[in-house]
Amino acid sequence: MTGSSSNIIPDQNFPEVLPIEYGVFMGMKNPLSSSFESDYLKVRAAEQRLYSDEYVVALPELKNHVHQHEWKMRNRSANRVLSYFQNTHSGRLLDLGCGNGWFSQALAKKSRLQVIGMDVNLTELKQAARLFQRSNLQFVYADIFNADIPPGFFDVITLNASVQYFPDLSLLLKKLFLILKPKGEIHIIDTPFYHVTELEEARKRTRDYYAGIGYPEMATHYFHHSYDALKHFKYDFLYKPETRSRILRYFGKAEIPFPWIKIAGTV
Repeated sequence: MTGSSSNIIPDQNFPEVLPIEYGVFMGMKNPLSSSFESDYLKVRAAEQRLYSDEYVVALPELKNHVHQHEWKMRNRSANRVLSYFQNTHSGRLLDLGCGNGWFSQALAKKSRLQVIGMDVNLTELKQAARLFQRSNLQFVYADIFNADIPPGFFDVITLNASVQYFPDLSLLLKKLFLILKPKGEIHIIDTPFYHVTELEEARKRTRDYYAGIGYPEMATHYFHHSYDALKHFKYDFLYKPETRSRILRYFGKAEIPFPWIKIAGTV
């Protein structure tokens, strides 16, 4: 999710200072020079994860679909996070890597936050802007590393199933702290984390998976992060899959196998 220069102006009226196309605030003059969006969309289509409008507006509930079990888990995860934000937070929230916007929409609907969904995937952003229209919800096409967002602009930043598309987690977090208020929060949700000794095996699984579905090039866009990358940051687990009780597993409750990590404070 890194890329070329942007047109974002460091103005407190962000993103209203940007031109609008397809209902999306255009923070990049040209598409990214990398092949990320093209490769990403091909893979998502092959995986049956490019959802129709009907399915997107229903997310995170997804029935009669090949991925309904996965979304049963993500639904439980989303409800947990939405309950955390409901009636407890206000101000501005950046949902980074928002894709088709389902989570941005849920946050805007369930909280008092002004939500800005940002991504480098214009195809899904256009779908998001078409389907989800609320006074406290906006979508921005921009690369976070080249977006001149005012310092301390956001109260909260969420990354829902998107951290794996950033090559350097520590560098990303340092960038996010620049645009986060001093007492702000960063939330990483539904993203796999590994111990250092597990990284190489995880990378091999990813290479084998993408080669197996005919898109080996996608492995160059997918990155594996260890808990070690968080060691210089103040963080807490708001959900840790290892703590699931045997009772939940016994009754088949669908729980996401990835942690929910809250990062606060400054580097």
